[in-house]
Amino acid sequence: MIINKIIRSLLNCLLISVFSCTNQLPNQAGIRNQNNTQETKPKMVYLFFEVERASDGKEIVKLTDKKVSDGFFKNEEFGTAKDITNSNYKIVLLDKNNKIYKTSIIDDPLSPVFESYDKDSMEKQIGKLDKAEFFYRYNDNGNVAEMEIHKIENNNSTLIFKLKL
Repeated sequence: MIINKIIRSLLNCLLISVFSCTNQLPNQAGIRNQNNTQETKPKMVYLFFEVERASDGKEIVKLTDKKVSDGFFKNEEFGTAKDITNSNYKIVLLDKNNKIYKTSIIDDPLSPVFESYDKDSMEKQIGKLDKAEFFYRYNDNGNVAEMEIHKIENNNSTLIFKLKL
């Protein structure tokens, strides 16, 4: 008699715990799905440019292609400017409130640095091109609204390109 009561009590506890667990699982899964749809997924953005030196000496930058894929870059910094040139591009990403989101300095694509080797030494030289291509990549969580490219030469900055993203 006592054993029957213990077995019934154990079975009742087991049934109650099974039903209470199965009722909670769909609610938790539903909450997770709602949170995932509200968050924006990170994107990797690649912007491809062409730059050309006009006859008056001004540099004309054109966006030639844009590619976006899911994911993010673990290390966004790449191709940082070398100290040999006094001419670089500063790329500024602005957020929706027109505040600076990110700034990067890259080599001037029209003045690439070349290494030349001799028997006894190695030299770095600055080339002069009239036309070149370059790309820029960044992580986007939906915050970036605009991009600016500035030419920095002898510590003077000039805006040469602006793009709404």
